[in-house]
Amino acid sequence: MIRLGRNYNSPTSLRLWLLFIFVGTFCNTAYTAEPSHAATQETVTASRRTAIVTAVAKASPAVVNISAVRTVEQLTLSDEWFRRYWGEIPYPRRRSLREVGSGVIFDKKGYILTNQHVIENADSITVTAPDGQKFTAQVAGYDYLSDLAVLKVDTDTTLPEIQWGDSESLLIGEWVVAIGNPFGLSIGDAQPSVTIGIVSATQRSRTVENFHHENLIQTDASINPGNSGGALVNIHGELIGINTSIHSTSGGSQGVGFAIPANKAKKVVEQIIEYGSVVPPDLTLEVQNITEELAEKLSTPMNTGVLVSEIEKRSPLSNAGIRRGDVISSISGHRIRRKEDFYALTRLLPINQSIKCEFSRRGKDKQTEFKIKTRQWRYTPQGWGITLAQLDKDMARKYQIPGVIITHVDRNSRLKDRLKRGDLIYRINDTGIYSLEIFKLVDENIRSQYRARLHFERDGVRDTIELFFNRNNRRR
Repeated sequence: MIRLGRNYNSPTSLRLWLLFIFVGTFCNTAYTAEPSHAATQETVTASRRTAIVTAVAKASPAVVNISAVRTVEQLTLSDEWFRRYWGEIPYPRRRSLREVGSGVIFDKKGYILTNQHVIENADSITVTAPDGQKFTAQVAGYDYLSDLAVLKVDTDTTLPEIQWGDSESLLIGEWVVAIGNPFGLSIGDAQPSVTIGIVSATQRSRTVENFHHENLIQTDASINPGNSGGALVNIHGELIGINTSIHSTSGGSQGVGFAIPANKAKKVVEQIIEYGSVVPPDLTLEVQNITEELAEKLSTPMNTGVLVSEIEKRSPLSNAGIRRGDVISSISGHRIRRKEDFYALTRLLPINQSIKCEFSRRGKDKQTEFKIKTRQWRYTPQGWGITLAQLDKDMARKYQIPGVIITHVDRNSRLKDRLKRGDLIYRINDTGIYSLEIFKLVDENIRSQYRARLHFERDGVRDTIELFFNRNNRRR
């Protein structure tokens, strides 16, 4: 019997002792190997969870899919043949078209922000959240000129809402993430698509299908059809823009996308929630672009401001020292190059707050501040002999379509036998009259024409009249 006891000087004992040390070391290594591997996996997982991943996880639950269905009339070749030889088709053919876009939940009570062109003329709107919930949405209000709309869904649950960011503090080159529903890819899946890029530029001005946008955010994050109304978020997952358009020669993304700044969108949202639409301030002044000839006379460069062509004494800018002939170059810290920039900026100015204004007079730079006290709820177009009013939320419920309401008809107006108090004007020629702002723009454009067709609604019945113009631009 071999004792494996205490004789450490024995060669056999020494070999056994070395064997014990080796086995013990191996077992200890084997025992600690598994925790070391787990720690490595955690390190790798942590490295994958980048700031981008965290931002997407924070923001994407509030980005929804929007499906808007509208009915349109379409003609086929046979319809054209029938109409050519037999006159009007007694029963026009209709079909339903679906517009797919994106939206952002900005209030947990069910308010959703999207582009106006996504839900324009929609008969029904369905909203699908990333968790698969579907809702029927109603239009709470929209702003045609900024191409923004607010939807409302009724739900008993608390919806995830996005956090607003500050689009004024953006840095050129900082990371941004576009979240939305390009090409309707999330239909049946509910999860939005994500693309990444940087802020390529800010304060871009662009006109897209009669929409003039100022101060747009330009990004190279891929934005495609269907992304409209989706979120552009910063590295913290905060909303800094609403994706709205692309510049493309192919119809797809080419790395030049544009988003409406969140700060502007927030101002639009606040007015829509309160008034049902954007109601611009009553500035009672007119401006015009500076031509090359005017620039020479005024000793000012072109595209560096707008000329005050008319201003009333009761104008808040008149009270602040602005006079006819002054050149306004900046309001509230935003540079103004053309009158489109001026009107796009001033229409969203706040009430009863000090607003800084930079202007020049005879080549000398000046500064002042003004306060706006009222918004423009009424308007009397020159030569019409009528007074119009912007619909508020209560008045809008009485009509099925947007428009402006006639509140007064002068006794000597040439339209007194054709229009009445309470009539709703909703279209002139092919342009929808969504607000007083739109009416004023259309009125300026049709002055050079000979005639126009005015569409209105009275007691639920729609009618059309012809307007004619003489040399003095008087309507009759």
